[in-house]
Amino acid sequence: MKQWIKPLVPGNGHSRHLSYDEAVAAAHAIARGEASEAQTASLLTALRIRGESSAEAGAFADVFRKYIQPYASFSDSVYAVEGVRLKSHFPVETVVSLLLASVGIPIVLQGGVESAPDGGYTAGELLTELGWAEASSHSSWEEKFHFNRIGFLRSEQVCPPLAQLRAVQRQIGIPTIAESVERMLNPLQSRTLVTGVKDRNEAEPCELFSKAGFQSAIFIQGMDGSENLPLHKSSMVRRVTEGVEQTMVVDPLLLGFRREPLMKRTKKQQMEIFLRILQGHDAEELEVEREHIILNTGMRLVWFERVQTYEEGFMVARQLLQRREGEKRLALLTGAHSSAGISGTNRKAN
Repeated sequence: MKQWIKPLVPGNGHSRHLSYDEAVAAAHAIARGEASEAQTASLLTALRIRGESSAEAGAFADVFRKYIQPYASFSDSVYAVEGVRLKSHFPVETVVSLLLASVGIPIVLQGGVESAPDGGYTAGELLTELGWAEASSHSSWEEKFHFNRIGFLRSEQVCPPLAQLRAVQRQIGIPTIAESVERMLNPLQSRTLVTGVKDRNEAEPCELFSKAGFQSAIFIQGMDGSENLPLHKSSMVRRVTEGVEQTMVVDPLLLGFRREPLMKRTKKQQMEIFLRILQGHDAEELEVEREHIILNTGMRLVWFERVQTYEEGFMVARQLLQRREGEKRLALLTGAHSSAGISGTNRKAN
């Protein structure tokens, strides 16, 4: 690994980006387990400090896609990648995905199942506590996904060599090329990518996600770098469809929402709020989380062409919550047979 780390280090008089072939060789060394964690951390950090080039990001994505487990194609699905970055807020996107699946939009959630030390839930951790378990085979997962219109894939399950990249990123605590790799896996050959970015510079060049099979990509500058639009401030959304780029500013105030941030909650509180909202409760103490869900669901209903206007999207989102459609979809995903199966008293311990 030293031969690929050294050129990246500034100050040696010969600092430069890696060529595509060099980056491919380095990525293969990591994927095959030939690099130590220290070497991997050094390489990822050096790439980050210098700023990953398109060739370097493309090389890593190309290599790790070679190690993807075989899944059937679901090209009409929306590929929503949570990524390596852990968060501190209420799991808005999990409820949003359940609501979208309830109107027939096939959603594949991908991420880890590790705990989020900053106080938030990762989708995998939340679903695991509620009873989700990995399918016994790819065909079993595919059958359930086809029926439920929603599924969760653990990133290391999709691409086993990615485990080291994710582990190293968690340890060094900075964004790295691992995030780009994870977004570009696309195991179901989905045509649409939705993911969060810290800033618009993190969004991959068009040629990278096009090469991964995506025809459309939506990069959301959301909370903590997630795909969740906040209520308390405006956010940038970059949409690219077949090479045509559109950047928009989402101002919740102009869309009729109050500018209120999500409060810090314990995990116990987050779980209780999550379940109460899915069960159709509209109490005042749930309003901020509920309105975040409605904003994000309504926006996506427009983006995915289920409704024509944002106002209609927000109205449909409220109706879905009232009818407890998200709760029904969660029961299918976790294998619960009734609303009691996802109640707070019947959760699995983590």
